[in-house]
Amino acid sequence: MKVLLYGGTFDPPHNGHLNNLRAAAGRVLPDLAVVMPAGVPPHKAASATPAALRLEMCRCFAGLQGLPGLPRVTVSDWEIRQAAQGRRNYTVLTLEMLARAWPGATLYLTVGSDMLETFREWYRWQDILQLARLVVVSRRIGDDGTLHEAARSLDPAGSHILLAPVEALPMASSELRRRLAAGQDCAAALPESVRAVIRREGLYAAPEPPEQPRRCIHPDACP
Repeated sequence: MKVLLYGGTFDPPHNGHLNNLRAAAGRVLPDLAVVMPAGVPPHKAASATPAALRLEMCRCFAGLQGLPGLPRVTVSDWEIRQAAQGRRNYTVLTLEMLARAWPGATLYLTVGSDMLETFREWYRWQDILQLARLVVVSRRIGDDGTLHEAARSLDPAGSHILLAPVEALPMASSELRRRLAAGQDCAAALPESVRAVIRREGLYAAPEPPEQPRRCIHPDACP
C-alpha cells in the first residue's frame, strides 16, 4: 500500500495546493492521500485563523478523490488535535503515526521546492528520509536545476527523493490573504467551497500586521 502525506498550514487552501497534490499523486499513484492541516507549525508564526475553519476549508481536497492517481483522499485533524493538547507538530512524528496506522505501507511526503532547499533545517530530517520518500513539486517556475542539485546533495543514491513534474501555479496563501483583505474575491485562485467559508466567517477581512516567519536556528524549532 502507498500512502501520500500532504501537510501544510492551508490558510487558506488554494488551487495551487490542489495542483501540487494532483502532481505528487500522479508521480507515485498512491492508494491513499492524507491531507494534514497543521496545528501550530514550528517553523512559522501561529495562524490567526481557527484550526477548525482551516480544517473545514481543507474539505475542498475531497473533490480530488477519484481522479487518476487519487482513488482515496482523506483530511486528517491529527496534527490539530496534537496542538490542542499542547504538543508541537513535527513532520517526523506525523510520519511515525502513519507508519503505525498502516504498518508495512510505503510512505511518501509531498514537499514544495522551497522546503527541499532548506530540508536540513527540519527536525530529525535524516529520520524523515528513512520513513518516507519525498515527492517534490515546484512552487517556482524555472527552478529545476536548483531542485536537482538539492536532491543530489540530500540523497546521493537517488532512491528517496522524487521530482514530480507540474505546471507551476505561482500563488501563496499569504498573498491571497493580502488580496482578500484588499477586497478582491480571488475567485481564480480559491475553490468555491473555500470562498464560501471565507464569506460566511468574514475571514481575512483586515490587513495582517507585518511579521516574518520564524527561522529554524535549532533542531527543536524546525518542521
